[in-house]
Amino acid sequence: MFDNTDFGYRRITVLRPLRLRFQITNDARERFLNTCPELFDALQAVQDRLGSEPQLDWNRAWDDVQQVFKTLPDDVEGWAKGAKGTAQKKIFRDCFTAVDPEAAPVIARQHRDDPLAGVGALFPNQTLPQSLTTRDLYALLGLSTLPSPTGRGAGGEGWHTEYEPDPALKDAENIPLKEDIVSYVLREVRPYVADAWIDRETLDEQDGGIGKVGYEINFNRVFFQYQPPRPLHEIDAELAGVEQRILELLREVTE
Repeated sequence: MFDNTDFGYRRITVLRPLRLRFQITNDARERFLNTCPELFDALQAVQDRLGSEPQLDWNRAWDDVQQVFKTLPDDVEGWAKGAKGTAQKKIFRDCFTAVDPEAAPVIARQHRDDPLAGVGALFPNQTLPQSLTTRDLYALLGLSTLPSPTGRGAGGEGWHTEYEPDPALKDAENIPLKEDIVSYVLREVRPYVADAWIDRETLDEQDGGIGKVGYEINFNRVFFQYQPPRPLHEIDAELAGVEQRILELLREVTE
């Protein structure tokens, strides 16, 4: 007899941070100015400040870019207001950054207040490891309480940094319902991708827990009964018998 949960699983989404390298190259300048020619002087001011060498921390580079735009002379056009300005900033990032696994993770946002109050509701019918600290649990859910790469928001205790996920590194795991997802991720995911976290926004519609609940019957796993192979000496003896019969047949043909 089987219980329903024997065939159930939670399908969680595993995310990893986007890592961007920033560099102002001639090709990137041309692409940007073809779309935003009104920012020619502003871009020159940025290049004078940041140079043309690659930088492996987009967060710090973007802070510097924003500071340059804030201090532009009145006669130099900066970011436009509203939707146009948002589009300009997106084009800027698209033109002057590239994915680099050696770069710092891109910060999406920082929270001063606790964004995961009542976190236990995300793990219905699960017993989490007693040795797991709140900081480690938050890190598994994509919230770092360590100082950010740029030091923005003071970092440290009381601040929670959330990184932007890289869509190209998105993955999924099916976890048996009888196992808590934290233990599974610590055992099967983190040893291989240390910066991975669980998408806490992928929730089941019924119980509100992390991961979509599904069911499948794996007939091979449930009903297959392993039968060990015969002893090697029996197989050798059988093969020798077959060879002998073949030789006898060949002799009959040639006689």
